[in-house]
Amino acid sequence: MTAPGGGDPTAVDDTPTVVAWVEGDDDEGSEPSTSPGADTGSDTAPASGSEPVAEAVDPEAPWERLSWRMLLVDPLGSLTRLAPLFLISLWLGSNRSNYWFEFIIISLVVLAGVLRWLSTSYQVGRTHIILRKGFFSRQVVTVARNRIRSVDTESDLFHRVMRVSIVEVGTGRSDAGKSGAERFRLNAIDTAHVEPLRDELLKHRRALDPSLGIEDEEQWGSKYGEDIARWRVTWSRFAPFSFIGFGVLMSLWLITWQMGDMHQRIMDLAVVEGTIAWLDSLGEPFAMVGKGIAIWLVASVLAIITYAIRYGKYALTERGSVLYVQNGILRRKHQALDKARLRGVEVRAPIYLRMIGGGRLEPIMTGTKSGGKASTLLPQAPMKDVRRVATRILGDETPVTVRLRRHPWKAARRRITRGLMPFWVVAALLILIRIDSGPSADVWVRWGIPAAFVLFILLSIDRIRMLGHALLSDSLVSSHGSWGAKRTVLESDGIIAWTVSQSVFQRTAGVATVTAATPAGAGGYSVMDMAADEVWALAEALTPGITDVWQYEGDPEDAGRTSPSMGVRRQ
Repeated sequence: MTAPGGGDPTAVDDTPTVVAWVEGDDDEGSEPSTSPGADTGSDTAPASGSEPVAEAVDPEAPWERLSWRMLLVDPLGSLTRLAPLFLISLWLGSNRSNYWFEFIIISLVVLAGVLRWLSTSYQVGRTHIILRKGFFSRQVVTVARNRIRSVDTESDLFHRVMRVSIVEVGTGRSDAGKSGAERFRLNAIDTAHVEPLRDELLKHRRALDPSLGIEDEEQWGSKYGEDIARWRVTWSRFAPFSFIGFGVLMSLWLITWQMGDMHQRIMDLAVVEGTIAWLDSLGEPFAMVGKGIAIWLVASVLAIITYAIRYGKYALTERGSVLYVQNGILRRKHQALDKARLRGVEVRAPIYLRMIGGGRLEPIMTGTKSGGKASTLLPQAPMKDVRRVATRILGDETPVTVRLRRHPWKAARRRITRGLMPFWVVAALLILIRIDSGPSADVWVRWGIPAAFVLFILLSIDRIRMLGHALLSDSLVSSHGSWGAKRTVLESDGIIAWTVSQSVFQRTAGVATVTAATPAGAGGYSVMDMAADEVWALAEALTPGITDVWQYEGDPEDAGRTSPSMGVRRQ
């Protein structure tokens, strides 16, 4: 059951003013089309032929090309991504003398880079910025300058060596919904031109506040600001308590397995053979547990290295109405987040991080997908730093530290019954192993089933402890989960609709899940398993008038009754 809300008008207006169309080899007769995210009501909406671009072109502004160094950077980057293919090809054909396959691939990559450089040009006009790209299929992207919300930059190792950067202009729409034709992305321009270009494209933000003077210009530039958080080496201790290292370890294992006898050579190392032999001497299940710990230790080392490379030189800076996030050592990223699009924050605190006092922080913003790497405000860090940054961004400590209201005991019972479902699967598998292997597997039944029961009971208790919500004057705070626990703070002004849902088991227990729909972040944030007769009261408290559609004007004797459909009050 869904009801529309009176959401924030600025949130709905965050759709980008982007016009993109594709021209064939012959420009005559080509028909323009508005991209799915285009604002057809704006001055950049296409009318017919090439009129939109003709109107947006500034005759006094020069057309610029990408840096000539792109001719080196682009092929190097493409060849690096194709490196596994080359390694496999060379390994499979190690005894051949003809390498025409590799030469053809390299030639095509170089040719594609040359054509991309020749066919790409852009113009920064007084009212619009225009990007023309594509050789065989011509693409034109036009963005009104007053719709620009961010100017993000990134550069990998090759870009920094060649002193060029990637610049992408954001208009408030989530990157997940953008096609290649809609992106205003410049790869690559001279690094020395990045700062002036960013300042030029964002200077219109100062006009939003007439009280600002020329002396306040530095607040809107990209060279000034106040640091909120910076990366510390000690934060690396949280890296082993994530899945980063296991992903890297699996990738390395697949590569070594594909490279002939490399995998066997590693397994034949004295330290590896000695460790495995010692663990096997312990007997089951200690041998398997020990091997698991050994794998985790190796993955931990890889996780620390990967974490340092990905988030090294991280910094969160507040500059006027913009939050700047930068991170990365080999591939540096700079992202600008407009605070006007901020609708709340989300504190991610999975149990494996909470056990050592860690967590991470993500924004809830229009135009930024929740959970994405680029949207992370604070990577794995001490929880005190996460709460400090969240408080600074929200401007209020209450939503971050407020004590949550507990849900009915039936909700707690559901946490236990659902939490034990994996236990029954594990127990059934262990029993099947015992039946198939005989008495030799008794140790797995004797140790495995009780250990699994304790583990899943503890996770269920943690889910009960994390379940709750708080209703503040201007925001909704909710929390749920254990393995992927999170605490969400969502501003009421950013809510545009409400959805209440009940499964057959929830109806039996008398609970329901209410979801606040928003154009920001994940698109919806839920309060799980709260009392069914309170769900619409919560929606009414944050969005007054939302339940007027259910006002009852019938028999006065029926007034005040509760509808059987999830607690809708009749008046």
